Amino acid sequence: MSTTLYRKYRPATFSEVIGQKHVVRTLQNAIKSDRIGQAYLFAGPRGTGKTSVARIFARTINCADLVGEERAATKSSIRRSDAKADQSNKNEPCLKCDSCKTILDGRALDIIEIDAASHTGVDNIRELRETVKLPPSALKYKVYIIDEVHMLSGGAFNALLKTLEEPPAHVIFILATTEVHKIPETILSRVQRFDFTRLTIEEIIKRLEEIAKLEKVKVDREALEIIATYSEGGMRNAESVLGQVIALEDKKITTSEVEFLLRTVSEKFVAEFVDLAIEKKYSEIFSKISELREMGIDFKNFGKSLLNYLRQMLVVKINPELGKKLSYELTKERLEKINNQLGAIETNEILELINTLQENIEKFKSSPIPQLFLEVSIAKIALQNPNPEARLPENPSPVFEKHAAVANETAESPKNSNPEKSDFDLVLSSWPDIIESLKSYNHSLSSVLKMSQPALINGKYLVLRTKYSFYNDKISETKNRLTIEKAIDKITGVQLKVKALTEKEFSAQYPDFKERKSLLQKAVDIFGGKIVKD
Repeated sequence: MSTTLYRKYRPATFSEVIGQKHVVRTLQNAIKSDRIGQAYLFAGPRGTGKTSVARIFARTINCADLVGEERAATKSSIRRSDAKADQSNKNEPCLKCDSCKTILDGRALDIIEIDAASHTGVDNIRELRETVKLPPSALKYKVYIIDEVHMLSGGAFNALLKTLEEPPAHVIFILATTEVHKIPETILSRVQRFDFTRLTIEEIIKRLEEIAKLEKVKVDREALEIIATYSEGGMRNAESVLGQVIALEDKKITTSEVEFLLRTVSEKFVAEFVDLAIEKKYSEIFSKISELREMGIDFKNFGKSLLNYLRQMLVVKINPELGKKLSYELTKERLEKINNQLGAIETNEILELINTLQENIEKFKSSPIPQLFLEVSIAKIALQNPNPEARLPENPSPVFEKHAAVANETAESPKNSNPEKSDFDLVLSSWPDIIESLKSYNHSLSSVLKMSQPALINGKYLVLRTKYSFYNDKISETKNRLTIEKAIDKITGVQLKVKALTEKEFSAQYPDFKERKSLLQKAVDIFGGKIVKD
């Protein structure tokens, strides 16, 4: 069974921790000066490193190498200066001593991790108080790491308070929480509090690039930006998503694959959507909404992304300096894009977009039509802010009309002008043009076809080989299949039905395909000529 990425690449030393420099520096200074507190509170969003830092801290203060240096320093005043010099670099666990190894392997009896969500009662804390009295079995300190401590009941907090008031010298408590406002003041007054912040998008992207390199997988930069944005500043979330993407077993991960997996879109798409709103190109916005539906995007996710983008615009519009402080959710490129957009839109217009969108998200949250809130929002804005040059059509055309347009163009387009080529050769040589022609109708479908390969023509069927079954599903949808067939007819003049198979399915249905192709090629090599029909 494979290890999840966030466990596999969990930081083992302070230097490996991403972000949280203020926390790491303070804890290292406390270790260096031998001023270790007996109770700490780590507060912050999920996936920002609270438990990881707690484990590193527990490992460092119990490191036998570190402890040995301290003891050596106290034995002789002659060695104290040397020890202090060494100690400047002794703020990390060695990872080699028995103490470090047992803690790393999760075998240390003196490092006790408790999930407060499942140990909420007074009795659980009373049991803890009894074990606290016992000295460590092997390490210098007995460390209790209590995760989600805000889940404790009122009685349990009272019981814990008594232990925190007079803890034994050998015990250290590290409490972790995502909801610090639920912690009683009596507890807060007895702990050293450290606030963990969300990681910046650039920090997350850099770490994901390192992991992808170690996993020998190439991932598009834009795909990593989507993952980083989706994770909302949490490294664990980002690593979990990257793990899902890598599980596709593709050595090159593209933006479209990540969009398909997360059912979300890139910030570039959101920015283009906002561009159209600024320019009052409402008809094109409805085309974008139709494209989202065809891509299978979760409209709740898109609505959230759009609202957040507009919020960022509002913040930067009111106070441009704050843009620099939004690094945990904005890349430099995105901030530059927002600044360019702000020159063409007023604050009241941004507010109108936000209010209208939020109002309709709430109003239509139970609607069976997921995109309705977005369509109504744009229609309302269009009526309030009409654009004479690009008005919203009074009778919008149904979605399928754009597919009919392909058929109309097909009727007018020239047919196969090169009869010497076989149908398959013609389709194969025209495949890039076919993909390109679909972009204006369905960008997602063209992306799927890029990852598909024409294999052969069997009767009236063009058989496509794909890597994954979900590509087959996308291609096999009636609307998409008809669109592809019309595009093939338009560009090549060959009328074919499209059938998609995965590599496994193709091998099962056409077991002799590779061998047959090889023999034909050998005949061509020996006698000359060309393959007319495969």
